[in-house]
Amino acid sequence: MHIRRSMIQAALAAAVLAGPSLLPGQAGAALPDGFQDELVVDGLAAPTSLAFLPDGRILVLEQKTGNVRLVRGAAPNPDTLLTIPDVNPTGNERGLLGVAVDPGWPARPYTYFLFTRTPGNVSYIVRYTVSGDLADSASTNLAFGSRYDIITDIPDNAQNHNGGTLRFGLDGMLYASLGEDAYNCQAQDSTDLRGVVLRLDVAALPDTGSGPPAKSLITPPDNPFPPANANAGLTFCFGLRNPFRFHVDRVTGKLYLGDVGQSTYEELDEVSGGENFGWPFREGPLVRVPAGCSEPGGSGSQTYDDPIFYYDRPNPGPAAVIGGPRYRPVPGGLYSFPPLYDGAVFFSDYYAGFLRVIRKTPGGWAALDSVPGQPNATDWATGLDYVGDYLEGPDGALYYLKQSPGNLRRVVFLGDTSGIGDERPSARFLGIRPNPYRSGRGGLTIELAQGLASREVLIYALDGSRVRVLAPAESGERLFIWDGRNDEGRPVPAGVYLVSAPAGSQRLTGRVVLLR
Repeated sequence: MHIRRSMIQAALAAAVLAGPSLLPGQAGAALPDGFQDELVVDGLAAPTSLAFLPDGRILVLEQKTGNVRLVRGAAPNPDTLLTIPDVNPTGNERGLLGVAVDPGWPARPYTYFLFTRTPGNVSYIVRYTVSGDLADSASTNLAFGSRYDIITDIPDNAQNHNGGTLRFGLDGMLYASLGEDAYNCQAQDSTDLRGVVLRLDVAALPDTGSGPPAKSLITPPDNPFPPANANAGLTFCFGLRNPFRFHVDRVTGKLYLGDVGQSTYEELDEVSGGENFGWPFREGPLVRVPAGCSEPGGSGSQTYDDPIFYYDRPNPGPAAVIGGPRYRPVPGGLYSFPPLYDGAVFFSDYYAGFLRVIRKTPGGWAALDSVPGQPNATDWATGLDYVGDYLEGPDGALYYLKQSPGNLRRVVFLGDTSGIGDERPSARFLGIRPNPYRSGRGGLTIELAQGLASREVLIYALDGSRVRVLAPAESGERLFIWDGRNDEGRPVPAGVYLVSAPAGSQRLTGRVVLLR
């Protein structure tokens, strides 16, 4: 009896941590109606970036410790899988900054990292080979083995303006954003690894060895700039100050990038390849004449690519734009946002803590019109200060990392899926009993409230993947039975599962703790 009670208490604790209930002192964001902020996991040390494995597990980087942490399901304590030994953590902006998972995983079991390195005033892009359970969402058995250094000569003379994003594009290329290292004139030199986004072909790298390779080996032949030197051949766009975060549109393949300004404007850029965004001669719409920098042809003679959006920096006060994703609903995603947000670009400010949304219109990019329940007319959400990264999850939720306090959270949509999200979720939840449910002891009964009906009930894992579709157990479409198995008839692991039933214009949701 004592063992059984302990198992139930542990499972319920996991449900609280993975669910919408928040830990004391860790309030979530203020969001529009129909959206909710959930804590996924706590106890991280200044997390900077995250990446999903195809099975739903999440890799999270810690900026100063050099740790790579694993978040899985409802497990409350992330596991430390790797500590990169030569990360340079000095200064506010140095450290372990970017992570990407090879799109060929698990056949290509590689992860890639961008970090400032010690010793030496340089940043590195490296690849680690991973072994273990490469496709088991519940497993912590992942071992980071041999390391291959890809680029080892990115300048890092200043402690700031390091950029820091790694993401794979739809074309299978690895994109990396690099700041101008506080040498603003160098951002106009496409042959210098500063103030640029790189596009790298890593598919031809050898499986063994330590690197670095000749840059010609990782230079895509269709990169936009003539290879005046080895660095220019890797450059995808330039003229950037500190492009800390960018994202790849899952439909068009374009990059959406937040470039941190100096004193007047923060800007968002759309990148197709070949652009010069003008820094240090442009900051948003501002024409600048920086001391010590010479503009080819004389001041004002050059044509630069404009940002798609910009906003004023507060005066006085710090500002730093954090580029978020161009949102695309995930087919079948439990928390996918309504159609209004399809193609919308999210961005926030690290210090101000607002989250804003822009959409492309016939006249260009513009702020999304206010929706019911948002905290004010300008900000779609507030309370997102000190956010270091965003990423759309396989469940359609918007995941984000708060550096202080160090946690991983997500914004989920629980409202009316037929509209734009202008209703809060119904208070009439599913009746689920017994809960916790021990598999093999009868069935889990799921009953809809009187007056509601549904043709199916869906069981999801916490990562948003579908586990089971249940048909009604009786006429009237109100009663459903689950036996703890998936659609293939195999028992699923113990843990917390989500229950969802579309009932008319509503989506009823609940949770169940499954014991074995």
